[in-house]
Amino acid sequence: MTGVVVRHGQAGDAARLAVLASQVWLHTYADAGISAEIADYVLDAFTPARYAALLTDPGKSVLVAERGGNLLGFAVVAFGQRCPDADAARAELETLYVQEHCHRQGLGRALLRAAENAARQLAASPLWLTVNSRNTRASAFYLAHGYRKVGTAEFLLSQTRHANDVLLGTP
Repeated sequence: MTGVVVRHGQAGDAARLAVLASQVWLHTYADAGISAEIADYVLDAFTPARYAALLTDPGKSVLVAERGGNLLGFAVVAFGQRCPDADAARAELETLYVQEHCHRQGLGRALLRAAENAARQLAASPLWLTVNSRNTRASAFYLAHGYRKVGTAEFLLSQTRHANDVLLGTP
């Protein structure tokens, strides 16, 4: 992780966050190609305007990992979000994205630890999250970092339901 800095997101990061999110999401979930459903979702969900709004949302914390001024990954923590399967958990890790070529370099771990610290300091809560049940690499990452499955949820993409696991971190 030489030269990598984890910091709070800033207004000037919005466009880069949108592009990074699109890249990671497509690489992870568009394994059968780009359907109309996927194209519509990406063009709606990953816009600079949405990330500009996210960066100013007082109920969320955006943490970015960068090297040499280039974003390599980011995490979003939402405060006041009750875990559906663990009432005491009130901080959701909404997103943790790291570019594929930066995997296994400690970026994900650094972002996760920063998100956990934010949850403890600002919400006195462990983190909880949902992960696509088919995303075995992400699930293994969280399990290796002390998370455990506490339930299930669904992600609705257009008319298609996708099974997600609900994971809970340690207090």
